[in-house]
Amino acid sequence: MSGIFAEDIFLLFLIMAIGYGLGQVKVRGISLGAAGVLFTALVFGHLGYKVPKEIMDLGLVLFVYAVGLQAGPRFFRTFKKTGLRFVVIGLVTVTTGALLTVVVAYLLKIPFDLACGLYTGAMTCTPALAAAMDSMGRIASGHGASVSVGYGIAYPFSMIGVVLLIQVLPRLMRRDLSQEEAAYRHELQADQPKLFVRTYRITNPNCDGISLAQLNPRRMSAANITRVRRGEKVFMASPETLLKQGDLVMATGPLDELDKMRILLGEETQVPMDLNTNIVSVAADVTETALAGKTIGELHVWSNYGVVITRIRRQDMELAPSGKAALDMGDTLIVVGEKEAVGEFVKVVDPGKGRADQTNMLPFLLGLVLGIGVGSIPFTFSNGLEVKLGVTGGAFVFSLLLGHFGRIGSLRLYVPQAAKNFSRELGLMLFLAGAGTVAGERFVSVLQKEGWRLFGAGALVSTASVAVGLFIMFKVFRMNLLSSMGALCACMTNPPGLGAASAQTTSDQPALAYASVYPVALIFKIVIAQILVGILSRFLQG
Repeated sequence: MSGIFAEDIFLLFLIMAIGYGLGQVKVRGISLGAAGVLFTALVFGHLGYKVPKEIMDLGLVLFVYAVGLQAGPRFFRTFKKTGLRFVVIGLVTVTTGALLTVVVAYLLKIPFDLACGLYTGAMTCTPALAAAMDSMGRIASGHGASVSVGYGIAYPFSMIGVVLLIQVLPRLMRRDLSQEEAAYRHELQADQPKLFVRTYRITNPNCDGISLAQLNPRRMSAANITRVRRGEKVFMASPETLLKQGDLVMATGPLDELDKMRILLGEETQVPMDLNTNIVSVAADVTETALAGKTIGELHVWSNYGVVITRIRRQDMELAPSGKAALDMGDTLIVVGEKEAVGEFVKVVDPGKGRADQTNMLPFLLGLVLGIGVGSIPFTFSNGLEVKLGVTGGAFVFSLLLGHFGRIGSLRLYVPQAAKNFSRELGLMLFLAGAGTVAGERFVSVLQKEGWRLFGAGALVSTASVAVGLFIMFKVFRMNLLSSMGALCACMTNPPGLGAASAQTTSDQPALAYASVYPVALIFKIVIAQILVGILSRFLQG
């Protein structure tokens, strides 16, 4: 290697640029997506070029960390509802691969060290490879290199095969992705109902002459009363506002809660409520770190600022602003009130315009440090078996916790969605560029030396594991397509597959399913890979 091609950074970005461009080319609606980088890297690897391992590891850590941060806010709620399902899917899929590895290795007389590597490659699990090589070093020193060879043979087929399968799975299953997305949105609305605005005329005589504080409509309904119209005058609704029969009131909330408000107040009407041009509705981003974690009740919004919060937007969810609702960095508040009062409140919650686009780097980096540290801690069982989550596994598990709790001690984490997307996509391409050059370096020579039977054995293990996993998802648990795509990628610990799944939808359902299955599948693979070393070395050695 000479000239500009000897520069690692130039080579890295050349592979990513060519691969990304290749991945955008569609043939009959199917594209390689992120796998284009992998294909390009395979060619460069075969030609003798190599991306440093540190860059590949950095990319993988950034990818899984961004996925965990994105899925964290909903992961534990989703896992609580369907956790057993994901445990079963992960366990059955990875166990199928292990059992078939034993059978294939015995029938084809594959050396035990190559067979162990085939399993980790067929399941595309680098942490499992590291665990197998570590266990091999303790049981049969000198066989670690063969484990990595077996991994290199099986890995490309599994990695590329799953990505291509994800591309065509909607057609194979004859599922309409738009209908799947609509069903998912309906499910989300049941969990976090969409908010609406309705106007009511007070016809209930029991409401005449009493204040909103005395009426306390929130005892009956989760909707918020924001404005009152009396004659031609429109004013803000406060706890001290005295209601009169014939008044018009505007309320915000879910439809079923607004129906309760109709029963309490009176008939619905379409009379306009925007006569007072001094009353405005403004969207304000929460960028003041001191407010993160505080509830709306603690802020005393009306008494301190004279405004009303009608809704909270968090990522792609709309939340009803009850007094117990806690604010988070990046939340968007819809605030109603007189123009001057709203302006003062916006200065409090968003004192620095543009900070909503900035990442709080200290907790972001501390999360990475702690996650990598946890992944490096060995867990030793009574039989002497030592297991590690690995750098990637530790970073992913910690990112889920960080995404869920949103803080490390007193440090609040805020990462804009655009930053998460960038970290995820860049990390994925860095990883693929490194993994592709490593595999391409020995791919042809290994096939020539060991024969196509090893490639076929690895392909069989991958295919059978995928088939069993899909059967469990579709036939046993009746999962929808988007969740199945994410769960399958997690079972095969295949980040590019998740990238291909996410590219086909605007929802985060594949990422949520991936995040729910991934920790289970990863831990099972790490443990099973080390068990396989012991079993295969005992029965196949020699």
